[in-house]
Amino acid sequence: MKKYYLSCLFLLSSVFTETYFVPNDFNTIQSAINGSANGDSIIVSAGEYTESINFLGKEIFVSSRYLLDNDSTLIGLTVIDAQQNGSVVTFKNNESENSILQGFTLQNGNGNNEDPDGNGSFYTYGGGIYCEGSEPAIKDCIIQNNIANQGGGGGIFCYNASPSFYGCMISGNLTDDVGGGLYTRQSSSPQFFNCTFYNNTSEFGGGCYLRNESSAYMEDVTFQENTANNSGGGISLKDDSDLVGNKIKLIGNEADGLGGGLYINNANPDFSFLLIADNLASSGGGIYIRNNSTVSFSNATVANNSAGLYGDGMYLRDGSEITIVNSIFWNNGSNQVYFRSDGNEAELNIDYSLVQDLEDGININDNGDLNWGDNNIDEEPYFCNSPAGNYFLRENSPCLVSGQENDLIGSFESGCGPINTGPLWYVDLNGNDQNDGSLESPYESIERAMTSAVDGDTIRLFSGTYTELLDFQSKEVVLESRAFELGDMALIQETNFGSSMVGGSCLVLSGASNNNAIIRGLSFRGGSEPNGGGIVVSNCSPKLSHLIIEDNNAEIGGGLYLFQSDAELSDLTIRNNGANFGGGIYISGGNPLLNNVALENNIAYWGGGIYSQNSEFDIVNSAITMNEALIEGGALYQNNGIGNISWTAIQDNDGSDYGGAIVVNQATLDLDQITFAGNTSGVGSAVAMNSSVVSITNSILWFNNGSLFYAAAESGLTSLEIAFTNIEGGITSIEEMTGVLLTLGEQNMDLDPQFCDSQGSVYNLQESSPCLIASSSDGVLGAHELDCDEVLSVSRPPVPSKFSLYQNYPNPFNPSTEIRFEVFEFDTYELSVFNLNGQLVKTLFSNFKVPGSHVVTWNARDRNGVKVPSGVYLYLLKNSKNQESKKMILMK
Repeated sequence: MKKYYLSCLFLLSSVFTETYFVPNDFNTIQSAINGSANGDSIIVSAGEYTESINFLGKEIFVSSRYLLDNDSTLIGLTVIDAQQNGSVVTFKNNESENSILQGFTLQNGNGNNEDPDGNGSFYTYGGGIYCEGSEPAIKDCIIQNNIANQGGGGGIFCYNASPSFYGCMISGNLTDDVGGGLYTRQSSSPQFFNCTFYNNTSEFGGGCYLRNESSAYMEDVTFQENTANNSGGGISLKDDSDLVGNKIKLIGNEADGLGGGLYINNANPDFSFLLIADNLASSGGGIYIRNNSTVSFSNATVANNSAGLYGDGMYLRDGSEITIVNSIFWNNGSNQVYFRSDGNEAELNIDYSLVQDLEDGININDNGDLNWGDNNIDEEPYFCNSPAGNYFLRENSPCLVSGQENDLIGSFESGCGPINTGPLWYVDLNGNDQNDGSLESPYESIERAMTSAVDGDTIRLFSGTYTELLDFQSKEVVLESRAFELGDMALIQETNFGSSMVGGSCLVLSGASNNNAIIRGLSFRGGSEPNGGGIVVSNCSPKLSHLIIEDNNAEIGGGLYLFQSDAELSDLTIRNNGANFGGGIYISGGNPLLNNVALENNIAYWGGGIYSQNSEFDIVNSAITMNEALIEGGALYQNNGIGNISWTAIQDNDGSDYGGAIVVNQATLDLDQITFAGNTSGVGSAVAMNSSVVSITNSILWFNNGSLFYAAAESGLTSLEIAFTNIEGGITSIEEMTGVLLTLGEQNMDLDPQFCDSQGSVYNLQESSPCLIASSSDGVLGAHELDCDEVLSVSRPPVPSKFSLYQNYPNPFNPSTEIRFEVFEFDTYELSVFNLNGQLVKTLFSNFKVPGSHVVTWNARDRNGVKVPSGVYLYLLKNSKNQESKKMILMK
């Protein structure tokens, strides 16, 4: 057995000779160390070991099984827990680079009580690792939740030591003194490669505190969300601690005092390819430099840092000298760099760099020298997605070729396509208005997209509920969902406008600046306002199409309120809205056009479907069905004005007192190719008239409940002209109406129209119908040209007709992706992710789904919540009958 493991271990090092196993050969790790000799290996199985260990100066290899088993999850499962009994691991006996610790989680140490100076003063150092006078190697370890109060180095302490760290995570460590993650002193020279300091806390140097001529080297190291209660949220350098850093990232760190990202005090570090972003401090949000420090920055990106007082990007003072080349200073408040106004003068040398506002972005306060090169620029750097922490550059960034010798400015190369300049702009409620509005980097607000757009552009909304106020800024811009782009009409329902928490209309378009607006593929629901619960269009004439306006209420215009508007409305569904006047639509003035509009199940006292006041409207190819007026005008109440309605079904409406379908009051109404059927009222189930001019041609009035026409004797004279129309009961009852001037044209009839199914409200015509060739053009009477196997087309989201699994988006992805699918029947469905070996990674859901379109997000974590490695994965959707799978790629 030992020979097998030795053959594997020779891949790691050729110097190890004997291999011991814990707990097989020894119960504890320390007992295995005690029993080992130089060159031996100790392999530790997964489990929690409640002990502290000391390498005792031995050149040995101590590792979990994660390399042997090719399973990185074993790092988190192989735990050395000190249980607050000293440092978790101690190196203080001249351990060399051949003393190796690999693949463990080190936690709950509270530090060694030590006197490394030998001056009789003992303090607590190194909660996770205590390293004195040694040079061990620590690889692939998690150093977490350790404490070192009244001393320092919550995670790691180094004294005259030069350990090397590879691929380690130092997180959640704490001290009330210095160095939450790391504290080095007395000429220590530690090295860190591909490590992360995360969420560590201290008084000084939240991530790390380096001092006393410590000359650390760091490469590919990240300091993120560390906190200092005083100074140096990410890194603190003091007293000739001359750090050399390459590819260091300082992101989202915070200091209550000075230097949110980086604090330098009497030190001379050298940084290349440095990112300092989104850090916060009282002064020096990104960087604070003082006390005769000499600092070099090459290819730095300093962006989006904030200071409560001075120097959001960088603060300089006390005779410090700074040299900056090939770097970016952007969006760090009003001053990218700030000089202290008193004390010794500082000096700043900067060239081949992008500085926002150029020299005006640097406030020297008459207390220093600014040596401004001739090659600095002030242009938008075009980060890929800085709000999401992505500071790579877009393909058309000026930073890619503006450095020395036409080389790079900033810390990152190009990592995404060119900046979005239209004509498409995307908005996502989870986006950010500092993005560029592209599909990959959408805005958060429609207003931001509208500001970017020009005539002819299109703004596309991701699904969600929007509540913001809109103005099209006199631009001819299309605002739409992604339904047409993705060919998924269910997105019309899923992309909607609603009222705010305090109520109000879902959308208000007011004034001539909205005349050229085009809105399509959206829903409006849940609005409540005196005028226009769903949409208000006032003094402007937009184009609205493929909209669903439902479940809104108002005193006037439950679904849609039009005031002095020539709006063009097409392919709308307006349903289940309520008001006193105009349950579906209220029209006042203007000349709007309604084409292929479905008004259904709306309710009002007057005008269940539509109430029109002094307007000139046109309605064509529409359906006004199943609306209710509690007093008058189930489908339409027209008060004054002129109306033209053609090729429209007015069916199954209820007008209570009178006007089951239409009330015309002191108005002119032309009706052509209308099917009046199934409408109900006490009298005037089709049309109730008052001092009006009404013309009916090429229409059918049949199977309505109550007398078809009504005109009150005292209402004044009404003109009614009827031609080429099929009237149930004929014209006899009309001729007997007082106060009506009746003009009868040609070829009126009283014949059963032979509807397909009047009981089922299917008013298409059978093949034997006498109405098929009876119009003035020898065509069909009424609104329906379809046969009994077809129904009138109105704009409604379709139910998917097949089981479809779509390609995830984005793909490749990091850190998350969306998986969209459609189902065609009620069933239990399961969506799961597998690796290429067929092993289950995670079941994303397993439950009942209704027919329609659905979307699920995967955050690249397995069923234990652990981030999975980059690579190719399969996702599989299945129900009781079918299954379908696709591949996706996770990239890091």
